Amino acid sequence: MRIKIIFLSLFMLSACDVPEPLENAIESAKKLMGMAFQQDNKPTPSATPALTPEQATLKANSEIIAEMIKVTFNEKEIVDQSLFLSLVSSLNQGASLEGVYRGLVMGSHYRVVESKSQAATPDAIKFFASEMAELQSGMKNPTRFIKDTAKQIPNIEYPEGISENSNEEIQVPVKMNKSQIAEELLQDFIGATPFTLKRVMAEEILKKFDEMKDSAADMAQWYAGLVVHLSGAHTDYGLPQRNSSDFDFHSRFAKTMSIDRVKWEMLNRYHRIINRLN
Repeated sequence: MRIKIIFLSLFMLSACDVPEPLENAIESAKKLMGMAFQQDNKPTPSATPALTPEQATLKANSEIIAEMIKVTFNEKEIVDQSLFLSLVSSLNQGASLEGVYRGLVMGSHYRVVESKSQAATPDAIKFFASEMAELQSGMKNPTRFIKDTAKQIPNIEYPEGISENSNEEIQVPVKMNKSQIAEELLQDFIGATPFTLKRVMAEEILKKFDEMKDSAADMAQWYAGLVVHLSGAHTDYGLPQRNSSDFDFHSRFAKTMSIDRVKWEMLNRYHRIINRLN
């Protein structure tokens, strides 16, 4: 329609006797009309083909493994591409996210990074102790830590309460409140590396999930409450939805997503906070 109006106007002007300046303007208008005509008739680019369900799954697996490696090792870019490809392949072949994560933090590469890392900052250790105390105060069977736990290599777990250097049974610890738990953790983990804090905290979080495996509703409520609590930690968790403090949104997420994904969402948040504090 626009081109027709321009063309009609030019036709009417061309039929008239016009001054030279206006005649030049008419010629320029004709050229512009030609350009507009070409632009209006330019073929529309074809839309990007939609991914098949299989392609979408492969893409999602690659993205979450990339995030897992970057957050776990506190890297902006993936350094070990062979590790990345190996973990993506494992996930594509049916491995669980929890299994992939456990293999990552128990692998030799993580141990090298953990052993070479500087000690965590006081703020990181305080955060670790406070959050662990909150977590353990609501657990049926919280892990009892000793100073050796804060070293890079975890102790061997001996059956029936038998330790490496003693044949005596370990005494059942007295029930402690949150402040007592936090104070004991502060003392035990002084000098620990950020990677030790992340590894130990992850193990306890996964243990808490296992304790709640028979009650999906309770798990969703616990998860949503903890996510809302962590939304005030001044940390970017990677997606706007993750940063939300909407309890109902996070509760619905926990009820509808796989437990594997919910576990990673929680680990991701704690890892990112400890990364930021160091």
